[in-house]
Amino acid sequence: MDGVAGRPGFANATISLRWLALASLIVLETLLPTPAPRGALLGLYSAIFAYVLALTLYVWRYPDDAGRAGRAGVALDTLAIAVGMFLTGHRTEYLFLAFPVATLAGFLLGVRGMVLVTAVVAAVQLPVANASLFAPDRYLPWAFTVLTMLAAGVVAAAGSERVAQPPQFTRVLADLRRVTAYAPHPAAAAEAALNLIIAHFHARSGSVMLFDSQTQRLEILAAHHLDQAYKDIQLRLGEGIAGWVAQEGHAILLTPEAIVPFQLTRSDIGSSICIPLMSSRGPLGVLNLNRSPSHEHFTHDDLRAAELSAHQLTGVLILAQSERTVAAALAEMAEGFGEVSRALSRDPAVLWPALLDMARSLTSAHFAVLALEREDTGNMDIVATRGIDGRVAHEFVPTLLAASTHGEIRVAEGGPNPSGVPMAMACVPLRTEGGTLGAIGLGLPDGRVSARLLNAVASHVAAAVHTARSAYRIADIGVAEERRRIAREMHDGLAQTLADAVLQTDLAGMAAQSNPERLGADLKDLRTLLERAMRELREFMSELHRRDQAPGTLFAALDAMSRDFARRYQIPTTVASHGDDTALPSAVQHAALAIARQALTNVRAHARATAVTIRAEVTPEECAVSVGDNGMGFDLSAHRSRPAAPHHLGLTSMRERAALVGGILRIETAPGQGTTITVHVPLERP
Repeated sequence: MDGVAGRPGFANATISLRWLALASLIVLETLLPTPAPRGALLGLYSAIFAYVLALTLYVWRYPDDAGRAGRAGVALDTLAIAVGMFLTGHRTEYLFLAFPVATLAGFLLGVRGMVLVTAVVAAVQLPVANASLFAPDRYLPWAFTVLTMLAAGVVAAAGSERVAQPPQFTRVLADLRRVTAYAPHPAAAAEAALNLIIAHFHARSGSVMLFDSQTQRLEILAAHHLDQAYKDIQLRLGEGIAGWVAQEGHAILLTPEAIVPFQLTRSDIGSSICIPLMSSRGPLGVLNLNRSPSHEHFTHDDLRAAELSAHQLTGVLILAQSERTVAAALAEMAEGFGEVSRALSRDPAVLWPALLDMARSLTSAHFAVLALEREDTGNMDIVATRGIDGRVAHEFVPTLLAASTHGEIRVAEGGPNPSGVPMAMACVPLRTEGGTLGAIGLGLPDGRVSARLLNAVASHVAAAVHTARSAYRIADIGVAEERRRIAREMHDGLAQTLADAVLQTDLAGMAAQSNPERLGADLKDLRTLLERAMRELREFMSELHRRDQAPGTLFAALDAMSRDFARRYQIPTTVASHGDDTALPSAVQHAALAIARQALTNVRAHARATAVTIRAEVTPEECAVSVGDNGMGFDLSAHRSRPAAPHHLGLTSMRERAALVGGILRIETAPGQGTTITVHVPLERP
């Protein structure tokens, strides 16, 4: 009843009527005085004046609580009528005043409140009561009066329900908008909205079903008073009542008398409402409401109101569908990246098709083409295709080249394929920070798909291509550098020892002819040389094995490297480190260690140094590692002006390693002043 009594206009009208009734009673008492005591009459009218004034001030101060004030006023009005009938001689006037009070009780308190008011007035007016208008034998007029008062109250109560429905429904819609806007997630929003709808329509049970576009099934998103067996059901479109409603897009009202494609088969449901929720892309879900057989059936008015309520759930279901679509896309992307990761360890011929499979999965493309620019010539080549013949794919090369050159999406029309699917292909550039790598072509119906989705997929493909090329480049550099290092180690160590052994063999042969007594000593020296060669070979093999077991952090690895260098080559080496290297990216750590190792190799081979200093500093902005010696140094300008010899590529490999992680290599040297090589790698972009 708050829908009627809660409106300020209605509350003010009832209070104004009370002031009018009080004024009428005072005028009546003035014109037709009664023999009742003046003090009692003054107390009665003062009490009426006091509570009417209090109600007026309360409603004026708290208009939202007008319904509560109105119900309290009805109780006080009934008490005032009963007291007035006993104190005054105006019993007829007070009886007539009881009729509007009973009507008001029907509006504000419903049938029960109206019956209570009528019972109080009827008790006061019993023919045997002193305040009754009726003689002791006139029960028939008394009964007629009571029934008339009851009829007026019943009519008022029924009218109140009818009048209260629009404001109540408006408030329900406002509450639905509120709970759907502020709920933490779609499931909570659907649960709160369903509870509001069920309470408003006096339903016994209900559910909100979501259409999952990935599985193409309806499943329960929120439920109220529903058995677990029904919560686990997942329906296809067209399956069951909910599936049929979602497929056809028509709301239905199910009652025993309704003529619909389905009949109620559950004994615990007397009537039901099933409403589809749709969007421009298809079904979103279904709202179900059920009433028990003991409750009155749903009406067509309820169906129309429920459809308006269901519209408030559209945004919730769209969000829930989007969450599931994003989750499925992320799962597919993770699976695709897993394929990419496995392909990275093998060959581009395996990686490129894996990238195309991932792109087709995310965009539902019929076919895909990957075209990349060559790093040496800049020409564009088709490196992989999926779902399309390679010869047909070459027809799209001009459009792929245009997309890559201009850095924008281009659409190429190629006519229908043998399956009748239009051969429209969206060509999307593959861009990275370093530039454009090429383009990916995706065969889509009429080429129509979200440009944002195409660019997102292309960004992931471009990142994978860039990573693969960098990995292959690093692997090539590492292999070449390791080959050069092994060659240097063999040349400077084992080869020299073996050369000495060969020379000693020649000397032993000469001694065998000229001085046989020296043969034993020469053979002993030869054995010593061969033993040294064997020892050097074993140390070299042990060093190769130790490199795979380097300490876990940069500072620890540099410290171990310096100790090993000082022990093996008898060159004092110190390490100074500063900062926190625990969160250093592994790629940066490996590059810094490789550059430091190459720098120490150069010191041993060329510097003739007697002391080496290694410095490392890690800050949030950069990682810097330097290797300095007090050796002979060299002319850097003259070195740069000469072409690098095939077997002297140490500085070149160090620059390449630094560039691969975004770093810069600096060399400080001069003849007779030693050499310092420093690598700076940025860790955080400004």
